[in-house]
Amino acid sequence: MSACDERRLDAAGTASLPEGDPEREAYLAHARGCPGCLQAFRAGEKLMRMIEASPLPLPSREALERASAAIAADLRERKARAQKRPRWIWPAAAAAVAAFCVPVLLEHQLQREGLAAAVLVLVAATLLAGTAGALRAGALVTLAASAGFALAAGGVPVGLLSTPLHLGGIDCGFTELLAATLPLVAAAWMFRRRPQPGALATAAAAGALAGQAALHLVCGGNHSAVHLWLFHVGGVAAAALAGWMVQGRLVAARA
Repeated sequence: MSACDERRLDAAGTASLPEGDPEREAYLAHARGCPGCLQAFRAGEKLMRMIEASPLPLPSREALERASAAIAADLRERKARAQKRPRWIWPAAAAAVAAFCVPVLLEHQLQREGLAAAVLVLVAATLLAGTAGALRAGALVTLAASAGFALAAGGVPVGLLSTPLHLGGIDCGFTELLAATLPLVAAAWMFRRRPQPGALATAAAAGALAGQAALHLVCGGNHSAVHLWLFHVGGVAAAALAGWMVQGRLVAARA
């Protein structure tokens, strides 16, 4: 099949394009020197005019009723799902509070001057854990809250890459991961019943954020920017990643 034969097969479609369309203009530029292609194009234009002039039949009353019934049924189903969907995951919210309390109760020497900031972050972590799944990017919001907390407590980690890594503070990261397990388990239990995108990553990150709030009262390095960003913010990021991986496993198991 020659190139002209292929153009003539598409002549009707090209004729339906609006004036000034590059494909239409390219066809016309060729057709000016090719009578066969020009004839096919004019026939396509005639066909398009006939289609436009043909009155379309109005839909029947039965067809309209079927369409409206399908739309109404879909809206009712969506409304029912929205009403059943829990606005709050109370076990995850309670687990976030427990994640804060455990390190605090185990530590005998508390730095009470940071209590107000710690409680404020705990409130944010509880809200994020309790509403896990309401925001698809909830884990990123939680990570941003963690970074803001670290910035307020220790400032900008200048020389983060050049500073020697001291693994003595890695226990803070483990503490946050342990704190993340409580809301993660609660959210996973709810996820099996009513899956919501991003719920587990948000819940785990929120639990780690509650642990970060507790560490603000018990950690000796809570004013070191490098320590805060490596082990406190890093712990929240690791928890979010763990929640995302667990949710992937649960989704695969459901499938």
